[in-house]
Amino acid sequence: MKNLSMLLENRPGTLADLGETLGRAGVSLEGGGMFVVDGKGVANFLVEDGTAGRKALEDAGIAVLSEDDVIRLKLQQDEPGQLGKLLRRMAEAGVNVLTQYSDHNHELVLVVEQLQKAQNVSDRWMAERSVAKPSVAAKIRTHHYAVQITWTGNTGSGTARYASYEREHTISAPDKAQISGSSDPAFRGDRSRYNPEELLVASASACHMLTYLHLCAVNKIVVLSYEDSCTGEMRENADSGGTFERIDLQPEIMISSCSDLKLAEALHEQAHQHCIIANSLRVPISIHPKMQRQDSE
Repeated sequence: MKNLSMLLENRPGTLADLGETLGRAGVSLEGGGMFVVDGKGVANFLVEDGTAGRKALEDAGIAVLSEDDVIRLKLQQDEPGQLGKLLRRMAEAGVNVLTQYSDHNHELVLVVEQLQKAQNVSDRWMAERSVAKPSVAAKIRTHHYAVQITWTGNTGSGTARYASYEREHTISAPDKAQISGSSDPAFRGDRSRYNPEELLVASASACHMLTYLHLCAVNKIVVLSYEDSCTGEMRENADSGGTFERIDLQPEIMISSCSDLKLAEALHEQAHQHCIIANSLRVPISIHPKMQRQDSE
């Protein structure tokens, strides 16, 4: 594909002349647009055959300013801010964008001065988003989870008084080892047992980890080790028990020497977006990864 940049007269029928000229030459317009700047029409259109398009236009007296290679890539239309994120990466790579529009396949089209640098940014961007979208059948599947909670803290008088019963309980599920639970020691619990708040933080961490590992496998990032010292902060409320204020994930990850470090770092954002637990909670979850390649000091 080529982008043809043209200078058009500012008069009725100019775009009609352009369209008819290319049509007669058998050149289809795949995307583009035209704007009037300082009384002159500046047009940029995407064509399959740039040489044939340019010749037809110049033979018809239409000035072609340039014929350029383009960068084409997809944005996630349901996620606000995609264009800004991509173009910020282009800017940080030293890429100057001359023209931007979309084609008939809803792809973003860029004409740039630094083509190879822009292609590198584009390749990495698309690799990060290469996880296949679930099929329609997968989208409508429903999963069921059965867990049994049994209170074991009746010391003889039940809950006759707040201080008369223990908070011990067991968490069990078919064919799984039993978990011994209690409440936070701040609420008269047994500190040797897991409490619900710890399990919530652990669930958020484990879900992010498993989602991240999946994305790494898909994108050919080889993870060698993953360890997360995660924390959560809960604030008690006088009238409604309490609310988690935040959960912080701090995974330390080692990847192989052949893996792309920048891509491995970027995949955390996508993992957070796909994490089922994160999508189900109101509490803000922040991720602060420490990435290291095997060959790094």
